[in-house]
Amino acid sequence: MLISGYFFLYNFSGSLEGHTICIFKNITGVPCPACGSTRATLQLFHGELWGSILINPLGVLTNLFILISIFWMLFDIARSKETFFPFLIKDWNNKIKIFIVLIVLVNWMWNIEKGL
Repeated sequence: MLISGYFFLYNFSGSLEGHTICIFKNITGVPCPACGSTRATLQLFHGELWGSILINPLGVLTNLFILISIFWMLFDIARSKETFFPFLIKDWNNKIKIFIVLIVLVNWMWNIEKGL
């Protein structure tokens, strides 16, 4: 599913120009923390890492996580082991949870400030 999503985005990105599918932004007029992630991904497709980071750093982190996840799941299948899903459902330390929430909030404030 992840690969097919990238395929769709790469091949049909022109049809997304000027439109937002963000329900939060469509209702409130305020960008959500993930707003711009699609455009950030398209920048990555064109080799524009800095442009992608400027649009939405969380988009870059999300794409990195997705890429790692694909290879991790393939590695699990090849070894007939299951390490990826236990990693996802692990009960994380509260400091890590707070750190992630702070990153999302800072990114959200930045999205709002730059008028995304």
